[in-house]
Amino acid sequence: MPRGRYIVMDGDGNDVGTEDFRCAAGPMGWRYFSDIRSSQPGSPDMIVDLAVDARWRPVRTRIHSGSHDVLLIAEADRLSGSRDGEPVEVPFGPHTHLDYASPAYSAVSCLRLEGTSEIEVVLLHAVTCEPAVERRRYELLGDEEVATPVGRFAARRWRCTALATGRSRDLWIAHDIVVAYEGTFALDMFS
Repeated sequence: MPRGRYIVMDGDGNDVGTEDFRCAAGPMGWRYFSDIRSSQPGSPDMIVDLAVDARWRPVRTRIHSGSHDVLLIAEADRLSGSRDGEPVEVPFGPHTHLDYASPAYSAVSCLRLEGTSEIEVVLLHAVTCEPAVERRRYELLGDEEVATPVGRFAARRWRCTALATGRSRDLWIAHDIVVAYEGTFALDMFS
């Protein structure tokens, strides 16, 4: 079972915390669990739990963000569950992706895609877990070796662009792990 730690950054490369994770293939597909610790005063610690099927399609996610809890399960054409004990339903078609402030969600999106694509994403906003739908472009840039604080990895490089804002970031995935994510996450420990 792979285990590791990310340095969590603010988007501009400044450290704001850590994310300790473990992930593994399971009977459904793949599961990722992490504890996110903030170094910012007053910022909550978080728990992320994501399970996907054998095609990398999210089937369940649970997030505890300190002040909010969300549990969502993919059912037919929607995500349904609860946010802070209140029922939630969000449209979620077979080609819709899911995102939250953890590299696991980006890894899952990239592993679902066969190449460059524009996709619809249900984004659960950091801390509040409020869902919003946005369009993104994932661009496959190719295979390359990337250096990280824990060594070099043969990885697949992607560029993720939020189409509404034009903001882009490059990320590198080796097997099922994000090993580098420009200005956002840095793999700091891995075993």
